[in-house]
Amino acid sequence: MNSSNKPIVLNLEIGDQLTNISCGHVVVELIKFLVYQRLQIPYSYQWLKQVITKKKSCEDDNVKESFQSERHFRTASTALENLDFILKSLQKEVSGPSIPDEVCIALGATPVTCKEVYRVLLPATCHRPQCHSTVIANDQKIQRSVFRTLVTSEKLSQVFFNQLQPTNLYVFIKKKLINNLDSIIDSDNFVFTSGCRIPRNSKIVVLDFRTKTFDNLSCCNEFQIFGEIVNEELQNLQLDETEETVNEYNEIESTDTARWYQSSYVMKGFKDCTVNGSSITNAWLNS
Repeated sequence: MNSSNKPIVLNLEIGDQLTNISCGHVVVELIKFLVYQRLQIPYSYQWLKQVITKKKSCEDDNVKESFQSERHFRTASTALENLDFILKSLQKEVSGPSIPDEVCIALGATPVTCKEVYRVLLPATCHRPQCHSTVIANDQKIQRSVFRTLVTSEKLSQVFFNQLQPTNLYVFIKKKLINNLDSIIDSDNFVFTSGCRIPRNSKIVVLDFRTKTFDNLSCCNEFQIFGEIVNEELQNLQLDETEETVNEYNEIESTDTARWYQSSYVMKGFKDCTVNGSSITNAWLNS
């Protein structure tokens, strides 16, 4: 894979079960999963949040901290703050009226020297939040399904088997132009980029959330009248796994009809800090 840059493609096909809000939740949880799985943070997101919150609550107690503890706290809290900014902005874009075509997570010193790339292909359209269709699953069920697929995938185990040293995390989103205008919601946190080619030795994982069955989408009010037209358009948007399509995964480049935007926040990965064989975060929790 390293020599040909051939991506690993996982077809999750859950688009017909998603509202735009639940789609945003899944993408956010996916990033939390990846930063921990790929060793960019030494603890799960929930644990990191807990220990940082606990440590901040004790800052006014005038307890003298070691230089090692203070330095690790600055590193960990900055990483969490930047990650939270990314996730909050991303949730807003995915949950908004114009869902991105794709979310791209790149791990590496810079986007043009990234080591791993995770390209999340989102459904062209989602159910409205008020839709009561029986095909819509709750967030927990969807996330269990997605992450079960990820952790049991033999293809993905080829990537996860090799450790990745802490590096930088970059997030990109791809959005179509609407009436030749940007459809970005948060222009402060997602800025236009002309894009780049993914390095030949980078590992590329494609997670395809798009549905292959379109009838379930016609339950929403705005689809009932134009259901056949919508289904036909969605089918035309589905990409076959041809050589040409595979080559498209090797680049992140804006075009006349769709633009890429890069998060203005970058999360810098970090390792755990241990004292006498124990994580320094244990001391934060016991303080």
